[in-house]
Amino acid sequence: MISGTHTYIRSAEPDDAPVLFAAYDLERPRSCLLDGKREPLIPTRDELREVLGRKEAAQGTFYAVEDSAGRVRGFCGLRGVNPEACFGEVYFLLLDEEDYGRPLAGEVFAFVCGRAFARLGLHKVVAHALDSEVALRAFLVAHGFESGGIQREAVYARGRRHHLETFSLFADAVPKNTAGPGCSVAAAEG
Repeated sequence: MISGTHTYIRSAEPDDAPVLFAAYDLERPRSCLLDGKREPLIPTRDELREVLGRKEAAQGTFYAVEDSAGRVRGFCGLRGVNPEACFGEVYFLLLDEEDYGRPLAGEVFAFVCGRAFARLGLHKVVAHALDSEVALRAFLVAHGFESGGIQREAVYARGRRHHLETFSLFADAVPKNTAGPGCSVAAAEG
């Protein structure tokens, strides 16, 4: 477990399935919950519990974010990491849109980027945001991500088509003491 001033970040566990299940809401589609074909998925709680109990989850590629009171506020992590290409995808799934503007989001950013850049030695990470994920998009831009372009009408959810924007962040663009008090990229690497 990583302790910050505002967060505790730990490997997600099967008991986190009900909280994660609540994020699978077609009324609020989220880019990080799309499948490989960029379609929304709706797993069952039991399926989520099974996935969170798998070896990959236990190895620390999917993390739960708790506030200082111990409530799960969201999830984060890395996927599709290619060590040879020094590249991977990061995702930030905060359950309350307002949390993207709070200090806990800065700590989550520092933790994920610390894992990606300092620990895994990646040179570049990408993230995605649907046009409906306004707070996530603002969070990414505020933390140095640059837009790499928009896939127009790439996702169909909630009775309409959504644009999917891709963002990139290079390791040399991230200050070693980024993300505010209590957690930095250097501290997050452990």
